[in-house]
Amino acid sequence: MSRFFFLLVFLVLFVSFGSGTLVIESDEKLTSTTGAGHPSWSPDGKKIVYTANQAIWIMNSDGSGQKKLYDGLAWEGDPQFNEDGTKIYFATESKKAYSARYISIHVMDRDGNNGLKLTETTDSRAPSVSPDGTRLAYASRASGNYDIWVMTTDGTDKVRLTDAAVDESSPSWSPDGSTIVYSSMGDILTIGIDAVRPVKLTNDSYNNVEPAYSPDGKIIAYASDLGGDYDLWIMDSTGSSEMQLTSDLSSERAPSWSPDGRKIAYVSDRTGKYNIWVMTIGNEEIEFENSEVPVEAKEREINNAHVENLREYAVNKPGEFIGIVLLVSFGFVFLIVGSFMRKIS
Repeated sequence: MSRFFFLLVFLVLFVSFGSGTLVIESDEKLTSTTGAGHPSWSPDGKKIVYTANQAIWIMNSDGSGQKKLYDGLAWEGDPQFNEDGTKIYFATESKKAYSARYISIHVMDRDGNNGLKLTETTDSRAPSVSPDGTRLAYASRASGNYDIWVMTTDGTDKVRLTDAAVDESSPSWSPDGSTIVYSSMGDILTIGIDAVRPVKLTNDSYNNVEPAYSPDGKIIAYASDLGGDYDLWIMDSTGSSEMQLTSDLSSERAPSWSPDGRKIAYVSDRTGKYNIWVMTIGNEEIEFENSEVPVEAKEREINNAHVENLREYAVNKPGEFIGIVLLVSFGFVFLIVGSFMRKIS
């Protein structure tokens, strides 16, 4: 009986704390619209720019004051503030006479005025402003497939940074401006501004997309379909350890860190339609397990003695193991129902 009780306690603790140290203090829906996407914080943390219904919108960081900034009656997306919050870069569908439609990068004032097109003739999107405000990283098909490019913020001096035979997307600068993280073929990679070859941070059979550096550069948030649908994950900047943030039966994507690193804005369809949500993370420093593992191309695996012991017990005594799992599941359901009944009583 004592062993049974020990395993029961272990399962509860493992489910609750086995993925590392992280406390999510709140998780709040900010919009009630359709087709919301790509939230981006202003440098002072007071505003969030985002897309909804194929237009560019802005709101206060608590969800109030929602206002449409730009609607060119075509697709608009990928908005991002510049380094001082006075400008907003974004992508929009464009068309010239006697030519096919293409996606181009534009810039406008934060009030939606004084728009200017920065790229022409070929698909370019996902602009990301460097920390010093002098350059834009973006994805462009100027050389055939989508590669990561860098240009000055006035649209000049375009330089291709990557040259792969597959599409690359979603560039995001490190806080010191030396590195860009991006996604390609379901993996997260980084490349230094002066580097020749990228470094692969993930190497598995899942789709890992839309990476974003935390303000201190130590963590990368991203979306992954490891659990079947897309959830939010974080990993350390070397790719050696990861932790799951959401586990809803819905899609959570496009994470964006607040300037103080305490919040992550993202999109989710957990209420049926894609809207902007914001989660608040506790003050304590995030600690990953197995952070000493070197950066290598590897399948995700769990190297934990407790997990191995649990697996061995499940193989050797499957009847007892199933009974414990059912009992723990019943306990969780009982706690959830009890909490719900207390709220409505």
